[in-house]
Amino acid sequence: MWILGLCLGQAFPAPPTTVKIGFIDVQRILETSEKGKEFRDKIFQLRKDKEKILSAKQEEIIKARQDYQQKALTLSDRARLDREQELRQKELEFQTLSESYKQEVLLEGRKLQALMLKDLSDIVRQIGQAEGYTIIVEKDATLYATDSIDLTEKVIQQYNAMSRKGGSSGEKK
Repeated sequence: MWILGLCLGQAFPAPPTTVKIGFIDVQRILETSEKGKEFRDKIFQLRKDKEKILSAKQEEIIKARQDYQQKALTLSDRARLDREQELRQKELEFQTLSESYKQEVLLEGRKLQALMLKDLSDIVRQIGQAEGYTIIVEKDATLYATDSIDLTEKVIQQYNAMSRKGGSSGEKK
């Protein structure tokens, strides 16, 4: 039949190829991989350091306010206005610093996550090519998938192995 089709100039469609689909759970990788834990610890430590600084600044403001309240009745009108202005300025600086630190922690988190996602993308691509996957998607992008096509553990194992070798896309040890 196929030869007859060639003789008649008709092209038959190619036989269907096998479609192989897999998925990964990026959130689980972030939570359980060695590098994910390391990055989470870095962000936690950065946040803790910033909170310590903010706590000290806040304590300064509280002490300054208490000092002002104790001395307010003995101060001249001009001195009282100056101290109130100083306190407002310190509170404004505290709020600005607090927002700045929040942004710094957020940006560092995004930077580390981008490094991880780059590494994961490389690993997923390698697995996909080596094992003949047609497509590998993120678990959150699917409505249903059987666990038999979950490649998360394989990705975590390869990511951990890569991390132990020191082979990350941008993070230096």
